[in-house]
Amino acid sequence: MRKKRLIIIAYVFLLILLYFVIYILPNLLVSLKSSYAVQYGEIEVSQTASGIIARDENVYTSASSGKTNYLIKEDDLVRVGTKILEVDGSKIDCDEELRKLSKKVKDVSVATGDYTAQYDGLVAYCCDGNESKLRPDKVDQISESTINNIKDGAIVNLKRREVAKKEPVFKIVNRSNWNLVCFLKKQPHIEYSEGSGIKVGIEGASGKSSVIMVIQSAKLDKKSGKIKLVLSSDRYYNGMTSDRRVKVKLVDSVNKGLIIKNTSIIKNKKGQKGVMVKNKVGDYVFKPINVIATDGENSVVANNLFYDKKGKAVDTIVTYDIILTRP
Repeated sequence: MRKKRLIIIAYVFLLILLYFVIYILPNLLVSLKSSYAVQYGEIEVSQTASGIIARDENVYTSASSGKTNYLIKEDDLVRVGTKILEVDGSKIDCDEELRKLSKKVKDVSVATGDYTAQYDGLVAYCCDGNESKLRPDKVDQISESTINNIKDGAIVNLKRREVAKKEPVFKIVNRSNWNLVCFLKKQPHIEYSEGSGIKVGIEGASGKSSVIMVIQSAKLDKKSGKIKLVLSSDRYYNGMTSDRRVKVKLVDSVNKGLIIKNTSIIKNKKGQKGVMVKNKVGDYVFKPINVIATDGENSVVANNLFYDKKGKAVDTIVTYDIILTRP
């Protein structure tokens, strides 16, 4: 009798254990998994790097010595024939720094006796000695080491009370033809297409600015293993006549939709991307998704439904769905 009772107790215990394993344990394990509620938002796909400005510019050197009287403000846009300054003739000793500077830029220097602009452009009273080699027609020669070797604070102020003969006195910068060159680590989720526009944040000595530029070329640089990106623009920004090495932020796109973590994304047997979503009874089921953009960590996906390659409507996740962080 006692043996029979023990068998019944063992049988009941086994049934309880099986019930726990089959029904309770899976739900318990699921509930212990990390999850989050999907919310609407936006992702900015961008990269940061150091860049270098290449300008079409000419340095004007004085044909005589004397005291100066400046007629045009820095960064003013002038036409051909506009008088930039006056020099009251008197002998002045040459400044050695300016004499060395004039030799560095002799390939783009213009001797002037009437101090008028020979080209349309922006007036600048600064020079860093790179005006000859960092030009739009020489961007192919710019390497990553060129950017790294540019010294901060190397810009010389040309605006002085008096100048000596052959010293540089001002620059005329072509605002409609300048380039930005930078080297970027290759990112699988970012692609730069030649001819397309891109928003560029530029941080230089004059502060932060934002300008729309056109991608002139995007090629793999074999030496550095990075993407050499050459951008061009005809738009003015505060600092474009004086900046040389700058910090840049390239905003590839800003996309709005449902934000999910990339760790949540899996593929089903058909190779379709999706996430595990909690249903009404507490089970996690596969839901297909359509990734619009990613920043490498999070992704923007379609809300409610999307259309597949065949044009068929596909139900997908919605706001506040609970999905697994790591399925």
